[in-house]
Amino acid sequence: MKPSLAFVFLGCVTPLSIAQSVGRISGSVLDDHGQIVEGASVCLSQSTGKSSTTIDCTIATDHGQFQIPKVGFGTYHVFAVKEAEGYSTENQGPGEPVVVSAANPSPDVTIHLQAAGAILVGTVQDKSSGKPIKGASIRYVDVDDNAGGASSSHAGGEFSVTVPSERDLVIVVSAKGYKGWVYTDPSGSSRPMLRLIAGERRQLDVELEPGAPPLDRH
Repeated sequence: MKPSLAFVFLGCVTPLSIAQSVGRISGSVLDDHGQIVEGASVCLSQSTGKSSTTIDCTIATDHGQFQIPKVGFGTYHVFAVKEAEGYSTENQGPGEPVVVSAANPSPDVTIHLQAAGAILVGTVQDKSSGKPIKGASIRYVDVDDNAGGASSSHAGGEFSVTVPSERDLVIVVSAKGYKGWVYTDPSGSSRPMLRLIAGERRQLDVELEPGAPPLDRH
């Protein structure tokens, strides 16, 4: 028995329909001087609900250019990050709105990096032994609006975290089994706040003092 004409027709157009609902986003990333930015990661974000957003930052620039393939039709935001230079999701998002549609399946966008944040880099060590501490928490809080963020130290005790610039920040470092550490301005111990300018890179080498062992309740 021969297949129906309707079945054959649907089988032919379905792949085409799927292809027509997918496009791509391409463009370039420039700094505040209009120069191309090499080594940046391009992020594609999309709202998936009332309070949920997915962000994918897997595309890297090549000579300042980028292309994001196989993007379904819809509305997105595109931005770029370069953590090593203070361009993070916190100070670059949400980005430029971009619509991928049947009318414009391959939009081209120029991403201009916003002002960079400052960068805290350093190490966390055991004050008694000098050994690096992995998994220590490095937290910052903006005293003006209580916004904040955190990072953690790696195997060698090293850490790197982008923080807001031109803001008064409280920096707290903590780890299990150690007393907490709070940044204090060397020029005035009464001011436990840090203020950095955009793009500034500050080194903090922290020594945590082991905490007292828990009391024996038996």
